[in-house]
Amino acid sequence: MCGIIGYIGKKEKTGVILNGLKELEYRGYDSSGMAVLQNNELKNFRAVGKLKNLESLLQDYEFSGYGIAIGHTRWATHGSPTQSNAHPHQGQQSAVIHNGIIENYKEIKQELESQGITFNSQTDTEVIVHLFELYARSLTPLEAFKQTIQKLQGAYAILLITKLEPNKIFYAKQHSPLIIGINSKQNTELKEDIIFFASSDSALIGLVDKVVYLNDGEYGCIGDNEFFNFNNITSFHTNKVIAQKEGYRYFMEKEIYEQERVLLETIMGRVNEDWLHLEELDSNFFNNFKSIAICACGTSYHSALVGKYLIERKAHVRVTTHIASEFRYAKPVLEKEELFIVISQSGETADTLQALQLAKTHGLLTLAICNVDNSSMVRLADYCILTRAGIEKGVASTKAFATQVMVLWIFAVVLGVKRNKIDKAGVKNETKAMLHAVKATKVQVHIHEKIKRLSKRYLHGHGFFFIGRDVFYPLALEGALKLKEISYLHAEGYPSGEMKHGPIALADSELFTLALMPQNLLYEKNKSNVEELIARDSTICAITPLDFDLADDIVKIPYYENYMEEFFAMMVILQLLALEIAVRLNNDVDMPRNLAKSVTVE
Repeated sequence: MCGIIGYIGKKEKTGVILNGLKELEYRGYDSSGMAVLQNNELKNFRAVGKLKNLESLLQDYEFSGYGIAIGHTRWATHGSPTQSNAHPHQGQQSAVIHNGIIENYKEIKQELESQGITFNSQTDTEVIVHLFELYARSLTPLEAFKQTIQKLQGAYAILLITKLEPNKIFYAKQHSPLIIGINSKQNTELKEDIIFFASSDSALIGLVDKVVYLNDGEYGCIGDNEFFNFNNITSFHTNKVIAQKEGYRYFMEKEIYEQERVLLETIMGRVNEDWLHLEELDSNFFNNFKSIAICACGTSYHSALVGKYLIERKAHVRVTTHIASEFRYAKPVLEKEELFIVISQSGETADTLQALQLAKTHGLLTLAICNVDNSSMVRLADYCILTRAGIEKGVASTKAFATQVMVLWIFAVVLGVKRNKIDKAGVKNETKAMLHAVKATKVQVHIHEKIKRLSKRYLHGHGFFFIGRDVFYPLALEGALKLKEISYLHAEGYPSGEMKHGPIALADSELFTLALMPQNLLYEKNKSNVEELIARDSTICAITPLDFDLADDIVKIPYYENYMEEFFAMMVILQLLALEIAVRLNNDVDMPRNLAKSVTVE
């Protein structure tokens, strides 16, 4: 999501930082900032909105000569996109930038406030700089930074600069990318190290030829002539597009692979081993509705359908789902004691936004589940839960769907607890399953290779059925949509039990059926439905943890204890299958014909 750039050297700092941040714009952001430490003077600049606003703020400043600087583009998670919440965050003599989420920031903040330290933002990041300065009162800067890092829980890539060590940048990495680079040829001539930091390769192109990709748990500080102290230095040669794709063939492929990391950000601060919490929803929220309506379009509608199953099962609250493009024109009955939830990746989807406005007009309590803070839906709704998916460049949605489903799952369990439908043991089981489900989205290389080989079998025929039961029915819908979007092959998603009510008339050897057969939810029922298709000669590809010899092809997932863990594992397989079929058909995977990423017109 957010972007990081850092620099140690004699070049003019404003240009270095701004140019680096521009290369990171593709990651998405809503504010930006830069801090410079030169001649023992620390200056901090922050702006809301596009980088041009920060550029305007810096137009009268020039920072030539030796010094250090850090810059950041922020995608809001804790606190709205305001100047006070933008990075860098500053203490008395230090400044810090940070990607990721500090899970235990509330506890740290309370501890610091009890010692008289005041905060100027709503962010989790600000605790880092104040904690460092507190420890630095009695420890060396490096030891203070070490103690700070050891106190933090969560994910982070951190750069910190301080007057206490004015020629060095402190760094730390845990579950969030961070790179250190150097131009060795240029440095030979200058006889000094010019060191760069970045959160992505793309910000370092043309600047460095040697890099160190930091590993989780690494931290320290670095200044002049210290780069070559690292023992894991590698050569760096790339271009901008390749760098943004981080070695993947397509943005969609990259986004499928990064779902595990993104889901970790979705659950951070919300899910632990034996508790759940949604800080966005206050205590009054849960007392103001008796039923729920969820409204969305496309992929977001499929996540809404999953949400219906989860909320009704776990919280025993009645849920209706609505396709947003139909909602307003159906003259819907809106009840005052109903919670109206809208789901959108962009927060600007025209049909869904109009439905939200209608619900507001009728006085309903409203909640937006969205990926973009400060979007129209987030501003309009009474409450908002951010999915934290980061920018998604592939038109066919992947990680946005995954994070929406995870947020709905968390919401369902929190609501179940509030309604006394889930006890402590139940919460522990749910959180365990959530943590395992995140791991289930890690792409297994051998499975991806198998899908690549299988894909050549599924390039002809007269169509596809994707079938599943319960929550796997909306997953079947989503799998069919992914295939349609990027392969241009006809596909339909169905509940498995609906086959004999008409669709099975299409079954023959040229009809391909993708059967979602989880072990932990209605397996025997699914098996019976699939056997009916086999009897009509349909070509079957079963996705299951169990052996199923009757299938023509089988993609086996690992054994899981919970059906939602199986859900996320199967989701990845369907995404990869659509990707590999589209690749074999030589289609533009990231920019499929006739489609736009955000539908802002009716």
